[in-house]
Amino acid sequence: LAAKAGGKDQLAAKLDAFFSKAAAAEKTALPDLYYWHGNEPDIHAAYAFIELDRPDLTQKWVRWIMESRYSDTPAGLDGNDDGGTLSAWYVFSALGIYPKVGTTSYYLGIPRFPKATVKLGSKELRVVIAGSPEGTRVRQVSFNGNALPGYTIEHAALVGGGELVFELE
Repeated sequence: LAAKAGGKDQLAAKLDAFFSKAAAAEKTALPDLYYWHGNEPDIHAAYAFIELDRPDLTQKWVRWIMESRYSDTPAGLDGNDDGGTLSAWYVFSALGIYPKVGTTSYYLGIPRFPKATVKLGSKELRVVIAGSPEGTRVRQVSFNGNALPGYTIEHAALVGGGELVFELE
């Protein structure tokens, strides 16, 4: 897709413009004209920036979605939460991880909470924010004390338990 769009930079710019138009548009009860989070087949779109070498834009737009498309009001979800898909998106994204479709990997986004613990049978996965919890960019992610080289992690590593640390700035 990036090749058809003129390269990774051009596709990232087009995708960023798509989200920017959605953010600038008035929020209504109807589907948004641009990115509509209730359209479940494209809820992974904000994570596509990682594939385009722009994890900063994944972090920006995932945070925007969590802050603007979820609330505790009757209109708190865009669309119908079929089988909990939109809720699962939020839980994964709030942990700073999101399943990469068709693989055994997870994208690493930006966590919502200073710390969280996920029980995995007899093991635990702890997700921790280092630095300012108000930070808007991830500087580095480490797992069990080892810096990760990019913005993905394997399922097998996570289910083994341990500590996933996001250094925010």
